[in-house]
Amino acid sequence: MPKPKAGVKYDECVPEKCSPTDGICSAVEACTHTILKQEEAYESPIVFPADMCQGCGDCVKACPLDAITIC
Repeated sequence: MPKPKAGVKYDECVPEKCSPTDGICSAVEACTHTILKQEEAYESPIVFPADMCQGCGDCVKACPLDAITIC
């Protein structure tokens, strides 16, 4: 059975809705394993490297738009 990992629903991820003033994704800030990364403010985060994701769900809890899932 594959290990659970975070996935971003890019059609629902809108960082400017999470943080209009700075565009920083709250789920990225909550990722204690630093696997969820945001290259630039106002851009959607990526899971990298995906195989290192622990599936803890901290990012899921932090995302106000429900745009992150554990699959």
